[in-house]
Amino acid sequence: MKNPLIVISGPAGVGKTTVAKSLLKIYPELRSSVTFTTRKKREKSKEDKKMFYVDVDEFDERKKNKEFLEWATVHGDFYGTHKEETEKLLKTNPVIFNIDVQGAEQIKELYKDQVITIFLLPESHEQIVDHIKKRGEMSEGSFQERLKSAEKELAKQDDFDYKIVNYEGKLNETIESIVEILKPHLEVDLT
Repeated sequence: MKNPLIVISGPAGVGKTTVAKSLLKIYPELRSSVTFTTRKKREKSKEDKKMFYVDVDEFDERKKNKEFLEWATVHGDFYGTHKEETEKLLKTNPVIFNIDVQGAEQIKELYKDQVITIFLLPESHEQIVDHIKKRGEMSEGSFQERLKSAEKELAKQDDFDYKIVNYEGKLNETIESIVEILKPHLEVDLT
């Protein structure tokens, strides 16, 4: 059996990074995708994946050289999953992706039945607004762009294998639901 690719997706502020970090702790064999991005490093957050911060020119060059499995523009920044690194990881381990819906569609197209796609839903519109605001200083235009993007992503939720509402303060329940989904594909070590 081939190692699965687990895609965690959903709108900004829904908790994708927190969920991915939790799954990496539960499943020692799970590996993170390797991402290149043109966005600035966030001061407050620790990433759940290996991130390389590059300028637009370097990203474009890597894109031209077909170095990415998938790439997308998200909130005005470019993100791409490194193809060679991911394929190297997949030879020996399952790989988790914390990516937007554009990237999820591309990964599903490439790997078909080897991919398990999970869409995290907010419990309310207010939850998304609050979480985006907590990201830090941003202009009103940037805030509105993120909200508009969240609405577009929510419209794609039915394209995913599974949908889970990530209720505020109930992370453990969200993780338990995902562990149930992954049981047939991964062995859990809760010791």
